[in-house]
Amino acid sequence: MCGTGQHVPVHTGREMSHEESGQDLRTGQPCSAEGQESDDKKTIGDLTKKVAFLEKKLQIIGSVMRHDVLNQMTAIVGYNELLGMMAEDPKFKSYLEKEKFALNKVRRLFQFAKDYQNIAVDPPRWQNIRNLVNRVSENFDVKKVRIIADTGTASVLADPLLDRVFHYLFDNALQNGETVTEITISLQQTGPSGLLLVENNGVGIPAAEKENIFERGYGKDASWGLFLAREILAATGMIITETGEPGKGVRFAITLPPGSFRLHGGDSLVP
Repeated sequence: MCGTGQHVPVHTGREMSHEESGQDLRTGQPCSAEGQESDDKKTIGDLTKKVAFLEKKLQIIGSVMRHDVLNQMTAIVGYNELLGMMAEDPKFKSYLEKEKFALNKVRRLFQFAKDYQNIAVDPPRWQNIRNLVNRVSENFDVKKVRIIADTGTASVLADPLLDRVFHYLFDNALQNGETVTEITISLQQTGPSGLLLVENNGVGIPAAEKENIFERGYGKDASWGLFLAREILAATGMIITETGEPGKGVRFAITLPPGSFRLHGGDSLVP
């Protein structure tokens, strides 16, 4: 076969095909390993270019569409607020509140889409856990819930979207924990691996739902948060499970592969 994807028929008299005899179908000359290797490299090169082209198309469609739609949503939100200031009918105001809720949900979905699109786009980097937690905590009302990072100067080698993982875990605690007053983050070494724990003192998660919570759109708010957290972590070989005791709080355990954590380290790009 060598240079083409066609096979030569084998006759009943056991006349050997070109493929069996090691001949090139086009030239009748003996096949060479170099020729086959050249064909393979060309095929791989073509496929690589095609994949890169498709990735570029998806990136452009995703970013441009998201940007334009969000701009239009901003205008809708503005008009919604103006109508709310003008409206006096309680029923009409309730409709505006429902509209505002729906718009916020759409905005969250676009953020989920952006996060998912950006997973593994950039190389992993060393990230200081406590610094990361402190930055993410600024997005939440820490007066109601204390967020404590008991990790010292420890760092992990993870996707640059690791901050979104903490965001989704904290958001899940506030949205579903009901009685949550404290979230703690700690790191421990278990043999060559590491175990990053994100715990809270909320109501906990029923045993039957411990795996389901990581499915896309699962839960009363149909959130993608925990699903995306798992996907982001998986990009660098990390595994997240929920191991808390139902009724006594949530315990997200993130298993870190050997070599992906430092008990003493900072933020830096991978060499």
